Amino acid sequence: TGYQAALEGSWVWSELQSVRNVHPAFKWGLLGGMLYSGLTLKIFRGAEPWTLGGHSKGDHTTTEPAAKHKMIDYPKPDGVLTFDLLSNLQRSGVNHNHDQPAHLRVKEELREWAETKSFSEYAAPETRFCPARVYEFVPDEESGKPKLVINAQNCVHCKTCDIKTPGNYIKWTVPEGSGGPQYMGM
Repeated sequence: TGYQAALEGSWVWSELQSVRNVHPAFKWGLLGGMLYSGLTLKIFRGAEPWTLGGHSKGDHTTTEPAAKHKMIDYPKPDGVLTFDLLSNLQRSGVNHNHDQPAHLRVKEELREWAETKSFSEYAAPETRFCPARVYEFVPDEESGKPKLVINAQNCVHCKTCDIKTPGNYIKWTVPEGSGGPQYMGM
């Protein structure tokens, strides 16, 4: 396409081409990744005739089931280094119009994933990695089983849910207008 040709002819393409093997090199661990990255950036200058594989799968595929790990007991906010949810949301200036469509949705083809897989197999990591606690599981009034509730009005647009949620079942779209965090001084 015209876009692809323009991209490949630009300075952006040459910069991306020269660093294409840096991230995949870390599949050999920290030391191996650092050694290879140093070689490719300082000596070969990204001109090696190969491209390392391994950077084409989504990060959500690396999330492991909860049974492989022990649960982390996080300390309560201390008010000095760590803060409670309401303080953090206030500092972010997060604001979403109440009458706009939700910008966080469960993908239609994966609507059962949250309750059947994420909660039961992965211990609902989205309830812990989301800094604004957008995701929570509450008991369903009829069945008593855990049901996902998305509090999109708290979202600070970090997009972690779009990247790391097991099964990649969240669809993140840009909110209408200027909704979201309004960080001062940025």
